Amino acid sequence: NLNQMIENFSLLKAADLDICLLQSTLRGFGYHRQIHLWITSSDYENANLIILLGYILLGHPDWSKGSISVYSIHNDDDKEQKEERLNNLIRTGRLPISHKNVQLVRQEKGADYRISVNAHSKDADITILGFNDDELLSKKGDLFEGYDDIGNVLFVNAHKELRIT
Repeated sequence: NLNQMIENFSLLKAADLDICLLQSTLRGFGYHRQIHLWITSSDYENANLIILLGYILLGHPDWSKGSISVYSIHNDDDKEQKEERLNNLIRTGRLPISHKNVQLVRQEKGADYRISVNAHSKDADITILGFNDDELLSKKGDLFEGYDDIGNVLFVNAHKELRIT
């Protein structure tokens, strides 16, 4: 119940809980092959949990032939900065992924993030996205709308940045 989760969000956060919300579609999980992870600069604290969940899925026998692709949005002004930040997080082990699995997606400043997600993840069997507290409190249920061109979406909010060692 989305409205109940939104109404009780502060209680869930006070209980030190990570929050995962699955938006399922009739399409289901397709062929259990493509897992798309989206990491944005506004929710790096969710990045490790997003990646960990992707690897947990790959560990399930149904997903044994699956692969992970990581996407990050940039615009013309910040491509180098975002690329360097991601490379640094990968190099220092804070993002446990390979460079070859990361794709930077160009987007115009101010453009709707959901357009890029819909365009790049339309064939994914599951897409995992992070959301932050401020977004939920300001957009409420609208935060989870607009992903009509993709299949199942797992929305993730980490209580705190997860350290994977």
